[in-house]
Amino acid sequence: MELIPFKIQTNKLSLAGFKNQITEGEPVIAIHGWLDNAASFIPLAELWSLDRPFYAVEMPGHGWSEHRPDSASYHLVDNVVDVAAFIETVLESINTNSETKVSTVTLLGHSLGGIVSAFLAASMPEKVSKLILLDSLGPLTDEIENVLPQLRKAVAKAAQVKQSKMTVYPSKEMAARVRMMGVGKVSKDAAMMLVERGAKEVEGGFIWRSDPKLLAPSMVRFTENQVQAILQGIECPSYLICGKKGYFSNAKQTSSRVSYFRNVKRYEVEGGHHFHMDGDVRKTMELIDEIVKQ
Repeated sequence: MELIPFKIQTNKLSLAGFKNQITEGEPVIAIHGWLDNAASFIPLAELWSLDRPFYAVEMPGHGWSEHRPDSASYHLVDNVVDVAAFIETVLESINTNSETKVSTVTLLGHSLGGIVSAFLAASMPEKVSKLILLDSLGPLTDEIENVLPQLRKAVAKAAQVKQSKMTVYPSKEMAARVRMMGVGKVSKDAAMMLVERGAKEVEGGFIWRSDPKLLAPSMVRFTENQVQAILQGIECPSYLICGKKGYFSNAKQTSSRVSYFRNVKRYEVEGGHHFHMDGDVRKTMELIDEIVKQ
């Protein structure tokens, strides 16, 4: 599947990413993980022959998508609203230019992108036909006694007058080496894909395009009961694909979260948290392709 870059203005923000050139059929919307970008879906696309529109969209503050204003934050539900606006814009575009009307999308989300996808499927069930989660099973939660300490930490960070300076890497290769050891360790090839899309040149080297505010601590986290109520509200078929060395490799430890879903199937493939980039990419693509075609 050949991908081309896009930038789409929604009624919220301008969002960027990669898409194929097919304009007919129900679209597949792919959403990357925290601090990643749309390049994380390139390895899948290189092996995948898809007969419908495909969009790998970058959430606000990531990749080439618009950053939020300095006065705004990046709460989880803000991403849900922005991707919902993106879905509406994509569906409107397809229906304007096609005789065959579509009203739903398939959501494919990795890590944070999977959390956003799950919340979207629960909050707008009439728009989502299938939910495919890649090493993603809902957000971090807090016990009630941790709510105030978390809020104090986040407010203190947000109130700082002087923002932290962004790290300047002397080369893309150095940025890739650091990314290899970051959240969800990745191979050198995978790291270079993320760097090629996510870094920009400045005096002295390269910095990440992503908004530094993405590193700020969350003001408030959901409780486990709230997450349960949301995931139980997902009406479409759900599919969880986990890396055998990923964050959700232990089926017993994740069984409680899995049980929240009404209709879910679980699969495992070789690889870690980014198995769709540097694990068994072909098996991952074959599973996703089979699900999409059902």
